[in-house]
Amino acid sequence: MKHQNKYFCRTMEELSIVNEHLVTARDFFEKYTAGFLNHPDREIADLMALRREHSLKVSKLSGQIATNLMLEEEDILLAEFIGLLHDLGRFDQFQKYQTFDDDKSANHAELTVALLSEQPFFTALGEEKQALISRAILNHNKDGISLKDDKLVVAYSQILRDADKLDIWDYCVNNLKRDGSFKHSAISLNLPASGLVNDNVIRSIKNHKQAKRKDMQSVADFKLMLMSMVFDLNFRVSFHLLSEKQLIKRLYESMSKNDLVIDAYRELRLYIENKFVV
Repeated sequence: MKHQNKYFCRTMEELSIVNEHLVTARDFFEKYTAGFLNHPDREIADLMALRREHSLKVSKLSGQIATNLMLEEEDILLAEFIGLLHDLGRFDQFQKYQTFDDDKSANHAELTVALLSEQPFFTALGEEKQALISRAILNHNKDGISLKDDKLVVAYSQILRDADKLDIWDYCVNNLKRDGSFKHSAISLNLPASGLVNDNVIRSIKNHKQAKRKDMQSVADFKLMLMSMVFDLNFRVSFHLLSEKQLIKRLYESMSKNDLVIDAYRELRLYIENKFVV
């Protein structure tokens, strides 16, 4: 039985239109990102390839989440569409600023929306769809979103935010080296490898809040911030996907241990476990 939610579209005509636009978006995505993959610096080219792969995975995960929520087929396609395009601004961001840190460069979600607004396939969607997609993308990297917003915007934003987090965890874990550092320092925002854990990061975890970027002073803080993103997951299926790969555990295992880190992990683990019994 399909999800009977009046906020989602269902007609065959809309399904055909969304499918057509998804094909066009994929073609644009492939051509646009290809231009960044031939950078003469091999490390930068590898980073661009990782960002491209991230977008493809977020698109797939968005579809998985939407499918699990029993949404209609056209809504699943639209979720995949948003997931595919959500990070296009990352490529120009790194080329211009040599960082993925929005605080030291520009908001990559805003860069994405600005880029999309110039593309004929996007403007052909009509104002209502453009606004929905743009707002979902602009919401994906915010500290939080208002549940009082338009229900469609909230729904697609939550799907995107969950899919984005799931692949960020996977991406970071799979780019860990044996010594616990990352293969590319840009992944951990070029933060120092050594340093004490910031008390504000620990405090956020104890309060079941996502740690703030401004409080990160070391790679250890960065890893704890990543782990604290569980407090903003929205759907049970997202917790299942997270637990299947043991992503939080693997991040924890890559860290030097002290009482603060151990207690923080215990808090996170209990929170995740409780999501399967509520």
